Amino acid sequence: MDVPSRYFRDAKPALLGLVDPRGLRVLDLGCGGGHNGELFKKAGAREVVGVERDAGAATEARRRLDRVVESDLAELDPAELGDRPFDVVLASDVLEHLIDAEGVLARAVAVLRPGGAVVLSLPNVSNVYVLSQLLLKTWPRRRSGIFDRTHVRWFAKRDMIRLLEGAGLTVLRVEPYFTRFRAIRYASLVLSLYVFRDYWARQFLLLAVKPGGAATGSPDEHRRETSPTPGEGASPASTHEAGPAGGAASGGAPSARGGD
Repeated sequence: MDVPSRYFRDAKPALLGLVDPRGLRVLDLGCGGGHNGELFKKAGAREVVGVERDAGAATEARRRLDRVVESDLAELDPAELGDRPFDVVLASDVLEHLIDAEGVLARAVAVLRPGGAVVLSLPNVSNVYVLSQLLLKTWPRRRSGIFDRTHVRWFAKRDMIRLLEGAGLTVLRVEPYFTRFRAIRYASLVLSLYVFRDYWARQFLLLAVKPGGAATGSPDEHRRETSPTPGEGASPASTHEAGPAGGAASGGAPSARGGD
């Protein structure tokens, strides 16, 4: 499979607006070159373990993360992850590349402690650009982005929520993600009249927790020491809806599949 090299180098700092990793063990699914995990380590994560099937990317990730398991997520043996449960499972732009996304997520949740957090980033198939292409009766196949030719699954916002709830998780936050570039992000909000912002979002960032314990990284548990920049998705939310995410200043996405 011809995968652009930047897939393994990109990162989304906005993910840190969903969870505070200080002192936590993080499992990074499809970690690519380890750039997302490195962000979490620099933010205070106690340990980050990555899983990556690409040998070159896994080698690069080992320079940034505490440990990397070289394996296809569909074939991962949980025993390779050790006996200790994780506090956070991170899957940034990964599940859309997996036929059995549900199965992979379920196995990841099994090694997550009760109260642990799952942080996802997924492309938004109900984006206005996708809708415009459908009106033109075409489905482009690109090297990256929403129309990435390596995608085998497609999710709209409610599908993402159902995916997490189907794994037995409680969804706490769902935030539209436009871009890391502030000017483009605000232009998208203006063009969407804000009311229709979900249709302008390139992706959604989601936070869910595993029932049965104190929530990891919940807004009330890990309050940011600095005030979030308005409109960058770092404000706490008690429902699925929250403000738009998008830039590095949001406090806190690679991503292993960051070109999505």
